[in-house]
Amino acid sequence: MHAIVATTAAAGLAGVMMVSAPASVPKGQVDLDVVSWAPELVSPLAVTVSDSLRAEAELTASQVRRPLEQYLARYSADRVLVRRISRAVLRESRRQQVPPSLIAAVLVTENTTLTPAAESSVGAQGLMQVMPMHAGARLCNSADLVDVDSNICHGTLILARNLRATRTPAAALLRYNGCVRGTNTPDCYRYPAKVLARASQVRREILQASQVLPLPAIDSLRPVALAGS
Repeated sequence: MHAIVATTAAAGLAGVMMVSAPASVPKGQVDLDVVSWAPELVSPLAVTVSDSLRAEAELTASQVRRPLEQYLARYSADRVLVRRISRAVLRESRRQQVPPSLIAAVLVTENTTLTPAAESSVGAQGLMQVMPMHAGARLCNSADLVDVDSNICHGTLILARNLRATRTPAAALLRYNGCVRGTNTPDCYRYPAKVLARASQVRREILQASQVLPLPAIDSLRPVALAGS
């Protein structure tokens, strides 16, 4: 990430990618009915993005870990590193109430080689490309942004804050990328569509591996481009 705009919204991420949860959705669960990139229903068994996120949220860490590791292994042959990243993603997902598919999508988009010591031209560091000015959050126990666990903790914390402070996941991702005004990097407005498409792919693979939904329904989850992407 070229620059991260962290927010100081009121604490309590009741549901990711939404402003406030409707009464029918239990606290802490996810609802994406308000998201503009929800896929079309292509079969009687098709499910919505909201359905798939609920299904993902109900899976245990052990159910998610293997397909997540398989996905991450496409970007690094270091099995120990992939396993450590997967565990950190799952831990922060549950601790900060952000879907693991979204965390993984941001991470891979920011750092396609999964290089913990990576540093951008503007100084963003690590797997989730966190700016040094954000290091040292109490929740993360360390200010070392090269450390896998610390970097994923900080990156997820910033992502969660932005999701709370904005009305759409696209807006939150633009903040994460430092593209609020669209002038930071060329074509940075395309960043949300890229991340959300990748998150959809990760989530499909997790759900396919767990078999919690019928395969035809899972296959119906095809990401569509965000408006203006």
